[in-house]
Amino acid sequence: MNTNELNDFVNIINNYNSIEYLFSTIACSAGPTIAKEKASSLITFSNNNRNLQITWENFKNTVEEKLDIKFFELKKDEKSTVVLFYNEKKLGNILREEKNIRFLQRFGYEKDMKLEEALYLLSKRFKNLCPHEIGIFLGYPVDDVVFFIDCPNENCKMVGYWKVYHNIEEAKNIFKKYDDIKHNIINLIMKGVKPADI
Repeated sequence: MNTNELNDFVNIINNYNSIEYLFSTIACSAGPTIAKEKASSLITFSNNNRNLQITWENFKNTVEEKLDIKFFELKKDEKSTVVLFYNEKKLGNILREEKNIRFLQRFGYEKDMKLEEALYLLSKRFKNLCPHEIGIFLGYPVDDVVFFIDCPNENCKMVGYWKVYHNIEEAKNIFKKYDDIKHNIINLIMKGVKPADI
């Protein structure tokens, strides 16, 4: 996307009303999750930006219905709300993988936890800081998450949706797939499709 196209896109979404702006923010940020290609996406709604936190509070149930996506509020205060948008089946499968379970047990998660229980524990751990295991919930490869935590001084091989230490080609393909989805969403919005209808 060149500078002119980017400016056109920004002008379009800046002219949206509150709910359309909320939908455009979610569609652009969580597009790969909405498209069921990514387990989950994390978005922070603050009142510094067009009162998105208030708009979210007023329309979150409409968002869930219209976009056919689940959400869980991980953290909320008077300034912002941190929301995990997720694909129930994809995230459930990730949290049942043996390698991921072994890693998550380091932080108090249990093998037979239901998805809602795991999300609740994640939110409790989110109170003070963003916990490292968020990477597993976001669908990052456990080997890269572990390496990021256990070897903080090691240089990663690539940075995209996460820091990549292993399987660069696979990560490149995933990043391209996610980027293509986001570009398609932006192109649809620029053609006049409302974000809630994407």
